[in-house]
Amino acid sequence: MSSHKSAAGEVAALSVPVKAYSYRFFLSVCFLVMVSYLLALRSSASGVFVLVLLNLLFCADVMFKNAWRDLENFRVTLSVLACTCVLAAFCYGVSKTFLLSPLAGNAPDLYIALSSVIVLYLWTCSRAARSKERTKVFIKKLDDFLPKSGRLMQGRREMMVFARELKEGDIIRVKAGERIPCEGEIAKGDTAIDESLITGNMLPTAKTLGSRVYAGTLNKRAEIMVRVKKGLAESVIAGIINAIKNSERRRCVRKDPLDKYALWLLLAAVLLALAGYVYFYWLGDYRRPLHTVGIFLLVMGLSCPLSFFFAAVFPALCVRWSARRRKIILQELGALEVLSQADAVFFDKTGTLTYGELRISSVHAADGKNKKDLLECLASAEQLVDGPFAAAVNIYAQEHKIATRKLLCFDVLPGLGVKAISGKSILLAGRPEWLREQGVPVPQQSFGEQAVICGAKNGKYLGYVLLDDKLRPGAADMVRALKAMGKEVILMSGDNEASVSAIAKEAGVDKFNFGVLPQTKAEILGNFSALGKKAVMVGDGFNDITALLRADAGVVFSSGKNVYNNWVDVIIKRSDLGSITDLFSINKKLSARIRGNILLGLLCNILLLGWVLFAPASSVGAWYQVPAGILAGVFVIFLNSARLLNVK
Repeated sequence: MSSHKSAAGEVAALSVPVKAYSYRFFLSVCFLVMVSYLLALRSSASGVFVLVLLNLLFCADVMFKNAWRDLENFRVTLSVLACTCVLAAFCYGVSKTFLLSPLAGNAPDLYIALSSVIVLYLWTCSRAARSKERTKVFIKKLDDFLPKSGRLMQGRREMMVFARELKEGDIIRVKAGERIPCEGEIAKGDTAIDESLITGNMLPTAKTLGSRVYAGTLNKRAEIMVRVKKGLAESVIAGIINAIKNSERRRCVRKDPLDKYALWLLLAAVLLALAGYVYFYWLGDYRRPLHTVGIFLLVMGLSCPLSFFFAAVFPALCVRWSARRRKIILQELGALEVLSQADAVFFDKTGTLTYGELRISSVHAADGKNKKDLLECLASAEQLVDGPFAAAVNIYAQEHKIATRKLLCFDVLPGLGVKAISGKSILLAGRPEWLREQGVPVPQQSFGEQAVICGAKNGKYLGYVLLDDKLRPGAADMVRALKAMGKEVILMSGDNEASVSAIAKEAGVDKFNFGVLPQTKAEILGNFSALGKKAVMVGDGFNDITALLRADAGVVFSSGKNVYNNWVDVIIKRSDLGSITDLFSINKKLSARIRGNILLGLLCNILLLGWVLFAPASSVGAWYQVPAGILAGVFVIFLNSARLLNVK
């Protein structure tokens, strides 16, 4: 029952495991080599026949099963085309081997062509099946994201337990620098928590009594007590990991690009074979109807040329290599076709539309003049600190050649600021509230949702700098280009409304969702698909993986070292968003080259058939001439595909 359901959803060749093709492929190659060797030595024709028959029985059986299942579902695929041609070639070869009066046709036999089709069919299906099974790679690495243990409080006694043993109502203690092992709420204490793994927000989030906390997030500032609301198995992060492990990748069925041409090629072959039969029958040379069937079998036996199998393979190899030079890794070429057909493109914000890194956007000195003193104070205090705020300050200092002072010591208070001593000076850099707690007279003013760092030296307030996450180059142009193609552009982010709306406005995105958790992103895409529309998700982080899996195609901006890269279709290692529009150009040129290869292969095959049918019998007598003609067609396909090596 399950196999029939699978067949109804995809072509039969993709429902067969890779190993079923692999060992048949190597065995079929051995048969092909032996057949070629015996033909070259002009050995017994019956010996060659036995090898070909064994090849059909033990290697091509999966091809015939796939063809039968596809025909049951009213599909004409590559499997059906290959089986038709193999059977015709086999019948033609049998007549030339055993009949005292062989059927019409100048070719000695088609055993080499038949064996080559079987080898290439198995190789093509093996590649497609291996691509489908790619999602199972590195599955064990996902458990590294889960917290392993927690500090369970029993009265005044503390004990370490496995995170999965925590249950609702338990009270746990989480020290600064530790990951929270469960979902719950703060029962005691105030802190700042890094929730980037869940929400994608790079800035630590302030948490107070009663605030919700997520499993797997990092406590950055102070010790807290947490009351467990959900166990680890029911947490958001566990849901993300389970979605990856158990996902069947909700994709539209990706077909082999050759399948959509198989029906037309088979129809053309049948018409050409019938035309050849009628022509030679009425020509007068072959007055016996059954004898002239040899012409029909000869044409059908050569109607699936070797070049047809490479019509999509060669362009795929060339375009992948060319795209990699442009820092675009095409893991699933079918995603390019989905992208061109998609009704909407969903974008994450942090790390996708934006760099995902804070940068100083403006400097505001307290007196309006001494910006240099402010920057020297901040750069000196933050020079040895690791974090998004410190990185922004250090990059700005290097770009503007701000000198830093040597530090005697420094103290970092995660989520608050840095206190450093340089010579006789005490330098402070951090949040305005924290500086006020240190006795610095920081003026009361609103900074909105922008990140801010204030500076003070020896208790004197020097001013502040504002930071923001800059939009990637080409974002606005990319959005305009997608809209011009009729695509709907939607922004989804776990950040706050002010931050998301500002980026959406700057990029020209009309629709956006803020405060969206990973499950909600996946649900939005699921609802979109339920309307019968296709969607592409463009993200960058672990928190986007459920949405990437739910979309019809997934694209990530990445360093290439992230575990979730194994489940996406396209990986972009460039900083500009122009790479998204480049994907449309690549798909257009790839599709054009595949169509061109199909036509070139068909033309080469017609020329070969013309030679076999109309050349004098004495000129077509050698066994190697037909294989040589087929290989010439493959070479023409390769030269045409090589033009994609310089695709721009």
